[in-house]
Amino acid sequence: MSWVAVGVGLALAVGGAAVSYDNTRKTERRTDNALFEQIRNQGLKQREADAKVNNQIQELEGSTSKDEQAGRLDDYMQTLRANRGRVEAGLTPAIGSATFRADAANDAADVMKYSGDTANLLSRIDAAGLQRQGESFGYGNLATDLSLIGREAQGLNWLDELRVKRAARRNAGQDALASLLSGAGSAVGASGGGGGSAGATGSTAFGYNSYGG
Repeated sequence: MSWVAVGVGLALAVGGAAVSYDNTRKTERRTDNALFEQIRNQGLKQREADAKVNNQIQELEGSTSKDEQAGRLDDYMQTLRANRGRVEAGLTPAIGSATFRADAANDAADVMKYSGDTANLLSRIDAAGLQRQGESFGYGNLATDLSLIGREAQGLNWLDELRVKRAARRNAGQDALASLLSGAGSAVGASGGGGGSAGATGSTAFGYNSYGG
């Protein structure tokens, strides 16, 4: 038996196993990294969606009709100011006694005050509806944003799944080298063992013939 051949065969076999093990470990690491990236990407999209929802909740919690009322009242008052000249002209004629004109001016002032009070009341009434309208727009925008984030998450997840599948593929070259080394180790070991057996048989036969002779 040739111990050198056996040793070489064993070394080749060990080398083949080492190459195969290295390929397995690298494949596992690539797969783990790809899976981690997939989970991380989905988590980022989920946090983005959560942030949108939380912002909408905060807006609703702090939602008041003050801004809407102020805006609507300003609209009413601008209309009153634009028409004040015509209103006062009709209520303050340039005829009559001084007392009459003074009373007419007071009446005109009362009319403008009443108009202002009415505008304030109407602005309060309108403000609630405008507030709800603004909130509904917020709901609609939130739904649109969440839908977009959902589609982005699906597309990103599809790409990540492809990366995971690609990462899970073993290196064909390393596997071929491992098989080649293992096969060579087996062949060398077998040839070394066979040669040794033949030699031993030959020696025994020679010894037998010698003894026989």
